[in-house]
Amino acid sequence: MEITLEQAKVFDAVARAKTVQKAALQLHRGHSAVLYSLKTLEDQVGFSLFDRSGYRNRLTLNGEKVLQHCRKLLEARRELVDACLQLKTGWEPSLKVVYDEVIDFNIIGDALMGLNELKPPTEVKVLSAHLREVESLFVTEHADLMVTVSPIMDHKIPTARMRPIYMKLVAQSGHRLNQVRRGKLKLEDLNRHTHVTIKAPDSALGLSTESFRFDSYLFVGDFTTKWSAIRKGIGFGWLPDYLIANDLEKGVLKVLKTEIANSVKLQPVLLHRPQESLGRAAKELLKFLR
Repeated sequence: MEITLEQAKVFDAVARAKTVQKAALQLHRGHSAVLYSLKTLEDQVGFSLFDRSGYRNRLTLNGEKVLQHCRKLLEARRELVDACLQLKTGWEPSLKVVYDEVIDFNIIGDALMGLNELKPPTEVKVLSAHLREVESLFVTEHADLMVTVSPIMDHKIPTARMRPIYMKLVAQSGHRLNQVRRGKLKLEDLNRHTHVTIKAPDSALGLSTESFRFDSYLFVGDFTTKWSAIRKGIGFGWLPDYLIANDLEKGVLKVLKTEIANSVKLQPVLLHRPQESLGRAAKELLKFLR
C-alpha cells in the first residue's frame, strides 16, 4: 500500500471542509478529481473513511485514525520543504506568531517592525486568541512563536519571561459602583451590576472574581470592545494597565475599591519551537521580542 501526498492532502481538505465541493474549491481542483483521489485512497485502505448517510461527510472511527497519520505525513512534507529552503537561503518561507489578546500589541508590533527592516523573504502571519485558545491555535496552526499568560500544557517548549501585565478591576468614574461612600465593595455589591467580560474557555488567571457567578453578564469578543463598554458605563470588569493608564490619569475610569483583590499580576511568557527547528526570521524576531 502506498498512500500519496496528494491523497493525504485531499483527505485532509475534505475532512476540514465537510463536503467534497467545498474542498475542491479550497484546493482549486475539479470536483471529480477530488472524488477520484478520495475513492482511490478508500480502495487502498479497504474501508470507508466517511459516513455519507447525512448531508455532510462525517469521519468514521477508522477514518479518524487514518486522518491522524495523513496529517503527520503532510506535516513531515512541510518540514522537509521548509528545511530545504532554510538550508538554501537561511530564511524560512513562512513564520506564524500567536499571542494572547490581553498582551499589548505594541510589543509584538515593535518586534515586527524590527524584523521588517531586515527585509526577510518570509511571509509573516500574526494570530490572536484568548487564554487557553492561544495554545490550541499554536498547535493547530503549526506556529513558530507564542506569547501567552495561560498555564501551558506542553512544558517541553522553551520559554522566556516578558514584562508583566497588571489587570485592574475598573468601572466608569460615574458608575454607581464608584459612588458608594460606605466601606469597600463586596461581591454582593458587584452582583447588582453587569460584569463585562470576554467569553473564553475556562482558565485560572487568579482574578478574584473567577469563582463567583454573577447574575448579569455582557460577553464581548475582545479587549477593545470590553474597554469601550466599560467606558460607556455599561458595567465593570478587568482591563490591562497599559490600556487604561490614560483613562485612570484623566479620571474617566476608576479602580473599584473592593474587599476582594482589585489588581492582579499576569506574567506573559514567550514560547517557541525547539531552537534547531527555527528559521532565521523566527530567531531574529525572538531577539526583538526579548
